[in-house]
Amino acid sequence: MKRKINKLFILFSILVFVSCRTIRTAAYDIEEARVSNEIRIVQISDFHSNDFGKDENKIIEKIKKARPDIIAITGDLFDEKMKGDKPFKNVEALLSGIRDLCPGFFVTGNHDFSDLHIEKKYAMVELYGFKVLHDEAVSLDFPQGTVVIAGVEDPYFGLGDRAALRVGDDRASYRRRLAAVAQKTDELVRSVSGERTVLFTLLLAHRPEYVKDYVQYDFDVILAGHAHGGQWRFPPFINGLYAPGQGMFPKYAGGKYTLKNGTVMVVSRGLSYQQPKVVRIFNNPELTLVRVIPIVK
Repeated sequence: MKRKINKLFILFSILVFVSCRTIRTAAYDIEEARVSNEIRIVQISDFHSNDFGKDENKIIEKIKKARPDIIAITGDLFDEKMKGDKPFKNVEALLSGIRDLCPGFFVTGNHDFSDLHIEKKYAMVELYGFKVLHDEAVSLDFPQGTVVIAGVEDPYFGLGDRAALRVGDDRASYRRRLAAVAQKTDELVRSVSGERTVLFTLLLAHRPEYVKDYVQYDFDVILAGHAHGGQWRFPPFINGLYAPGQGMFPKYAGGKYTLKNGTVMVVSRGLSYQQPKVVRIFNNPELTLVRVIPIVK
């Protein structure tokens, strides 16, 4: 009996070890009446400067295979807890490998701020052609119309040094900045609508736990991360065990959620398996593909 238990434990350990290093592409379809041809969005979330093969080739090949029209990076791209030069070297390898695929956009997560050097990080992201969204909205044109893309900086934005970061989220400031981003989005939609069809509005925001604030506005699609899939999963019974900002058994651990105002929020389970140092169980690192498609009749 003891030998059987030991064998099962070894098998379980092998499965966990392999799965937490194997990237899964999770694909979600969102129907949109104004879209006539599919628009493919690859979401990269919670990369945390991790290792995915030589020069990040494993994740780069996955991204190329997804054939994105837009790349959206939703925070925690960097993590200075990784050893040596990895915090910046691994990010540089990733960005350089995907820079020419399509337009790309970036918003910050808490770890991008908590490790400081934020200006250096902004500069690296921009060097490789990605637009850093500093609480702003921009338009991206396609032959069939325009996508309005908005991004809100993480609640850690503006808190300064490590001592200030220990205080936690600046919730009041985040809500004010979110309201301003929503207003900028509405203004841009009105401006663009005079000449082109606005296909949909897209909000990039690292934290899904602020969902009650997001639903006050009229974004069509929201992409978020941060939850790391709840770290431990036992599908179909438990979608996630714990997520920062949500606690035990988080509602928004990962997946596609239709909110009460009709907005669709996709929460990526994220890519990191090395930071934080909590093993992922039955919760593969995730690259997220969102396909915005015409309404199926």
